[in-house]
Amino acid sequence: MASTIHRIRPRVVMAKTMADILREQGIEQGIEQGETRAKQEAVLKLLQFRFNDVPESVANQVASIQSASRLDSLFEEAWEADTLDEIDWQNGSNS
Repeated sequence: MASTIHRIRPRVVMAKTMADILREQGIEQGIEQGETRAKQEAVLKLLQFRFNDVPESVANQVASIQSASRLDSLFEEAWEADTLDEIDWQNGSNS
């Protein structure tokens, strides 16, 4: 009887390493930070366009906001406001 040679192929396990997981989280965090920064810049550009001189205190406040939804609301308020004083700067100010 002829001997049959069984070749065992090693299984390739596609498990994620901790480094892969951390890398993916870092990429996601970088994307979120980029989106937040883009929204901050959009609000500042709109304020400059609408009101010309934007006080440094206002620019710093916008730059400190990390909440995308708050930045969206602020953009809408800036779009509709006739003056900087009409914008509710305290609503979720640093969220």
